[in-house]
Amino acid sequence: MKAIVLTGFLGTGKTTLLLAAANELADRGEYVAIIENERGSVGVDGRYLQSRGMTVRELRAGCVCCDLALPLQVTVQALTERYEPDWLLLEASGIARAEGLRASLGHPMLRHLDWRFVALLDTARFERMWNDTSGLGALLREQVAVADVLVLTKTDLTPPEAVQATADLVRELRPDAPVLPFAAGDPFATTLLLRALSEEL
Repeated sequence: MKAIVLTGFLGTGKTTLLLAAANELADRGEYVAIIENERGSVGVDGRYLQSRGMTVRELRAGCVCCDLALPLQVTVQALTERYEPDWLLLEASGIARAEGLRASLGHPMLRHLDWRFVALLDTARFERMWNDTSGLGALLREQVAVADVLVLTKTDLTPPEAVQATADLVRELRPDAPVLPFAAGDPFATTLLLRALSEEL
């Protein structure tokens, strides 16, 4: 089973990417389970995804990196034992600390899972957040530092020079991690991401 965590601030595009990936995987005949923790977002359409043969669980009363760590562990264990999905996709809250989340998912009850972290970076807002001194910058750097794959979102809405500047900045911190572009509605971008994750796994 491939276990994936999507991190990124609210509005970065996590739900859009999650839905695109889940639909492509369902089209391939692979079984997908989804855990969603994004606070304040519209959220995934659970009924639609279930009609596509997926299992969806929402954890809404807090953040999975801290106050919902135990419910997250129990939910992951229950999903994997009951449904044995091919892919488990976790959409973290926009304010989730990647290090805390990785520690929660490293609990002994989940030792059979090899998690891969995907950090989504909004190219339209990246420079402002990266340089923020109130805490957002540190949180963003932590997400980048923990990630196995870095995804640049909204590349179709951002000037090419801003996209390149984002890529250059994150490669300084993580020269070892793949950096992939993602634009909503681009099926090739979704395929490229899933291929990268499969290779990483």
